[in-house]
Amino acid sequence: MKGLRLRNAKPADKNAVFEFCRNTWVGYGDYIPRVWDKWIADTRGRFILAELDGKPIGIAKISDFGRGEVWLEGLRVTRRYRRQGIAHLIHLEVVKTLRKIRPRVVRYCTGATNSASRKVVARVGFGLAARTRYYWSKPRKGSIRGEWAKASEAGEIHRFMLASRFLNLTSGLIGEGWVFRELTRALLKEYIKQLRVIVMRRAGKLDGVAVYPYEENDRTITLGFIDGSDAAIKDLARNCRYLAREKGYRECSVAVPTRGYARLIEEAGYKRKDSVRQVVLEISGRALTSGRRRKPPA
Repeated sequence: MKGLRLRNAKPADKNAVFEFCRNTWVGYGDYIPRVWDKWIADTRGRFILAELDGKPIGIAKISDFGRGEVWLEGLRVTRRYRRQGIAHLIHLEVVKTLRKIRPRVVRYCTGATNSASRKVVARVGFGLAARTRYYWSKPRKGSIRGEWAKASEAGEIHRFMLASRFLNLTSGLIGEGWVFRELTRALLKEYIKQLRVIVMRRAGKLDGVAVYPYEENDRTITLGFIDGSDAAIKDLARNCRYLAREKGYRECSVAVPTRGYARLIEEAGYKRKDSVRQVVLEISGRALTSGRRRKPPA
């Protein structure tokens, strides 16, 4: 497109970007203002901005988690210039950058019904890694069941989680809202240090584990991993409601694989809201570099 330029985002772009992100999700706005400073300061990844005749009209973010794990997010195009191939041009710039980074794996998350976003990454060869569904509930007063995990328990908890049905269904990924990361022992230790992991035991052995890795704008807390016995899953899901009440949040949410958890989560007092479903898409760095294409997800 004539007059289109792709460059790194700068602090001076903030107001223009915030304006076209203002109504990304009706009633919720966008998370871009909360991560702007962090993304601008990030020297490991790249924060790409598209401008047309000097005016910002689109963005995309590449985040490098280390160990060859790269995450894509924040693809936005101002409403006036949508359906004109801008998103595709931004994504081509993303791919160009990734081929220089040479990652082991690249992942991306979007709504299951967002056909436009899925089409953009399918062109490059991204395939399905995980499907999850969101459930919401109102905070509730109650006593936390279980105990906050200790650093000395990290190895045991990590083994429990790696063997879980949950991680089997999510390709070993744990959700932080709309960001999914590989569950390494180092990441788990960070969660434990931040008091985001609760464990339940029966006869001295782990009976359930829950991780609450994401809190949004003092409004909601999200449970990103849960597994164990049926009773433990329900108690750990209820804990999320109790934590939300303690923190004064308006709601709490649980993101779980689309198979095998619905009944237990609903029995813990959660309901589907607007049928929000996520899909995590991925491509290996080798396939990205070579240009080989995977079959697009159904």
